[in-house]
Amino acid sequence: MSEGECQEKVFAFLADQATHGGSAVKRVDTHAASVFLTGERALKVKRAVRFPFLDYSTLAKRKAACEAELAINRSFAPDIYLRVVAITRESDDRLKLDGAGTAVEWALEMRRFDENATLDRLAEAGKIDATLADALGYAVAALHARAGAVEAKPWVAALGEYIEQNGAAFRGRPDLFSTAEAESLAKRSRAAHARLRPLLLARGERSLVRRLHGDLHLGNIVLLGGRPVPF
Repeated sequence: MSEGECQEKVFAFLADQATHGGSAVKRVDTHAASVFLTGERALKVKRAVRFPFLDYSTLAKRKAACEAELAINRSFAPDIYLRVVAITRESDDRLKLDGAGTAVEWALEMRRFDENATLDRLAEAGKIDATLADALGYAVAALHARAGAVEAKPWVAALGEYIEQNGAAFRGRPDLFSTAEAESLAKRSRAAHARLRPLLLARGERSLVRRLHGDLHLGNIVLLGGRPVPF
């Protein structure tokens, strides 16, 4: 059985209300993960996929990715990110959450929050005022202040790799992007990377390149207890 076929059985198990004591389950899919929302918790499973920028193609890699996400995001939202939990196959061949059997998949367990409290939803409703905007600014500044510095050279090199990966993806869809447009974007991106590389490396020498959120937009910030919390 392929990784994808095995995962579909796990997804069916997680989508079953019986797995969660009869609570309703809502499934949300992205290109890299499937999230199962039920009761007061959410279970996020990495999909068995491989892209140029990530590789979740094996069970071991998905477990490592869950553990890394937990370690990183606990510093941002310790009240949301709880633990990495196994989906196991028991001796009677049934699947079980956090059972004693063999782990066949791994999930990141999170505390569920009001989906209407994310800042993108609040912005759409016109509910981001000056007070909340100030609180968000202070929250982001605090994240930057306590984040650990990382070596700049590998990160700067990775930016160049992303430019080439994006260029290849654009060229691979001539039905959406003309060859001229794709090449023009790649050329200008390479030039910008070359121009900014010395500045980025200099910032690294001053410990100003740091391990931060990586995907900080309004949809990944939630209002908890009256304060904005990145997740």
